[in-house]
Amino acid sequence: MRLYLYISLKTVVIMWLLLGCNSNEKNSTASITTSQLNDKTKITLSDRSYYIATPNKNFDPQKSYKLLLAFHGSMQGAKNMRSLTKFEFASDNYIVVYPQSKVEEWNEGCHCNKPHRLGIDDLRFVEDVVADVKTKFNIIDDELYAVGFSQGGLFTQNLMCNSKLNFNSIASVASPMSDNLSLQCQIEHSTNYLMVHGKKDTTLPFEGLIHSNFGLISSESAIHLIAKENNIDADVAFEKSNDISTYTFKNESHINQLVAIEDGGHSWEFTHFDTTKQVINFFDSVSKKKFDKHTSLYRIEKEHSKDVNVRSMGLEHSGPAIILLSGFNKNYHSDSAWYSLLQPLIARTNRVHVIERYGNGFSSLVEQPSYASFAPALDKTLAILNEDEFIMVSFASANILAHVWQNSQTLQVTDHLKGMVWIDPDILLPHSIALYQDWPVSWYRKAGDALIEHIQQGNWTQKTLDKLSDERSTINELIPLDYKDMMDWSYFDLISQGRADIDKQLIRAKEIMNYHDDLASVLGSKISTSIPITVIDTDFESHDIKNAEPEYLDTLLLWQQEGSQWSQFISKASGGQYVPLTNSDHMAVFQHPDEIIKTILHLENN
Repeated sequence: MRLYLYISLKTVVIMWLLLGCNSNEKNSTASITTSQLNDKTKITLSDRSYYIATPNKNFDPQKSYKLLLAFHGSMQGAKNMRSLTKFEFASDNYIVVYPQSKVEEWNEGCHCNKPHRLGIDDLRFVEDVVADVKTKFNIIDDELYAVGFSQGGLFTQNLMCNSKLNFNSIASVASPMSDNLSLQCQIEHSTNYLMVHGKKDTTLPFEGLIHSNFGLISSESAIHLIAKENNIDADVAFEKSNDISTYTFKNESHINQLVAIEDGGHSWEFTHFDTTKQVINFFDSVSKKKFDKHTSLYRIEKEHSKDVNVRSMGLEHSGPAIILLSGFNKNYHSDSAWYSLLQPLIARTNRVHVIERYGNGFSSLVEQPSYASFAPALDKTLAILNEDEFIMVSFASANILAHVWQNSQTLQVTDHLKGMVWIDPDILLPHSIALYQDWPVSWYRKAGDALIEHIQQGNWTQKTLDKLSDERSTINELIPLDYKDMMDWSYFDLISQGRADIDKQLIRAKEIMNYHDDLASVLGSKISTSIPITVIDTDFESHDIKNAEPEYLDTLLLWQQEGSQWSQFISKASGGQYVPLTNSDHMAVFQHPDEIIKTILHLENN
């Protein structure tokens, strides 16, 4: 009798563990009710289904989004997971998918449950879901995320160990790890990972479970194992604050972390820990696209999934919008970081958009970046922004992009252009073009593939970091005291430090190589004077002239002289202004933002 009673009780306990994963999956506080999830949000895929949710605010079908998959627990479903987590309310940057299991639970990789016995291929189902979503929405490459609750969390670990998909980050909540999966897990793509688990969980215990079929290893053992599989060799960093303990494994590229809630049970939410918010925060922190609230990606080429990064501010204003284009020079790479002061200043009175070229900021990488090749994408981006009127401001060599775009035969928005401001533009005359095509452009082109390979091996990373440090110090010294508080250093650092990535170093090298052909393409071309062009002309050349070797002196003097003459001619012929700035650094966007804003206002009011 005792033996029978023991076996019966053991059977009940095991069934409770298997089916009780969702005993605390309450949705009484959810702002979304099941009745609100109509059939329009449900997608049928062969004999399976999933629910899809776009961001609750600011959704734009022309933008590109990260993709987040959220997996429900045992005996629950996609609708309940959506009501429980409400991820689409937590961020504007994700398309959220709530897949539905075929039976009560997921094939979690333990070889121990019903979907395994039935041969249900949930890994393939997830691959099909991702592929299907990409046919319906613009999804950013390499920005795939997954999170699961309870038995759904065990399944996300199976995704990490066995899926062909490359997830940037995965999270599991209220689940340790299947013993069987832990013995077989071989992670092919190193993955960021967050584990959240209550230490008083009695359904899927934090300390694991000894069982011949449904065994679980502890959450602490799981995070150690997973970190090792993700090639993180660092020692664990332990922190404790109030009733939350964190175990963090981190290297230069990935982070795996266990958050243990001391008094937490089998639940999604915990006291003093907003799980939905913390999961999104973790995903954002490891994302390759760390958007601020002003940043968007627009899908310009659907066939090749090419996105253009636009940072938009001051959208509450009326009147002409301001378009900012950055251009590189021989000293520093240039991107939207260089408008970290000017853009917020302009945004006090105008709508203002910074448009990044391919390979810069968060825009898509391309094999051969150049001004000329980006001109069609610029036009498509302007069409998407749909501004009735705009003034285009270009810095340094970006006037080549503005010029090529304006002279394109396939413009969609040319009638919307009210005027241009060229800040220290390239001088599009033979002598100056030959000078630009000389060193360092000639050196980059001569080095060619050997230089590309050298950069790919990481040999320029420290050099790049040193240059970024020098750039930041130089800029800080140039900003007038009255504008110090307006400088957005957090955004500047976010974008500029991204240039240290190998991919961005390669983009810079290739842009400089292709700069030669960009210059050749505009040699002898006619500057359109159909709209006013204001030229801001600093005397930064004086520094080069002062420090030049005697044999280069005449060449540099001619460059400065013809540059001023050409700039005056273009301004006068087009009805714009010529604004010379003496004793000025080339970085006028930081040193003289007030002068730039004055020229914009002049164009706006005339």
